[in-house]
Amino acid sequence: MRFVTRTSHLEHEKFDAAKSRLIERGEKFGEISLKARKTIAMLSQDFISDGCTMLVHGYSRVVLEILKLAASNRKLFRVLCTEGRPDRTGLRMSNELAALGIPVKVLIDSAVAYSMDEVDMVFVGADGVVESGGIINMMGTYQIALVANSMNKPVYVAAESYKFARLYPLDQKDMTPAHRPIDFGVPIPAGVEVETSARDYTPPQYLTLLLTDLGVLTPSVVSDELIQLYL
Repeated sequence: MRFVTRTSHLEHEKFDAAKSRLIERGEKFGEISLKARKTIAMLSQDFISDGCTMLVHGYSRVVLEILKLAASNRKLFRVLCTEGRPDRTGLRMSNELAALGIPVKVLIDSAVAYSMDEVDMVFVGADGVVESGGIINMMGTYQIALVANSMNKPVYVAAESYKFARLYPLDQKDMTPAHRPIDFGVPIPAGVEVETSARDYTPPQYLTLLLTDLGVLTPSVVSDELIQLYL
């Protein structure tokens, strides 16, 4: 959204001209996004070996592109998808993977630690990559990274460079709140508080590598890349 709308010229243009410019920029951004996903998918193939099992969390277009390319390269692997409640994005991911002929199993979100012994690596996307080298992503990413780290499983983050942000959260509460409605399927008693946060922050020490269109990066070099992007 920042890429599409961030310009002083729009403030002085007539509506039709501004609308055309926004549409043009939106189309350009779509092209940039697609190119970035293709680049990341190619860079990621060296990390996927025949016979491996991957854990993915939620729905990520760039992670899907990585797995799609691996399947087209005739690599043999299987994927464990978390359910991704409350919006069940993992079910969407599993449906698309199954349509590609990729062996896939859906896990309830609380079964991550139980199933981690089966996993060789974790792949997640990111809503944002912050200055520390950590990521902001769908709720549950942090606990998955914690479990993976404790069991010496690599955690790979696939993220386009336009998601790099000049933010430095210190803890889970040090972010702009993003909430979502949650339906538990049963009535919630009056006076019971419900946690509705949509995203969490995963510190860099729990991440192995960031797979980006700028290259394969360690979390520690993200600050340098951000400096270059914002010069």
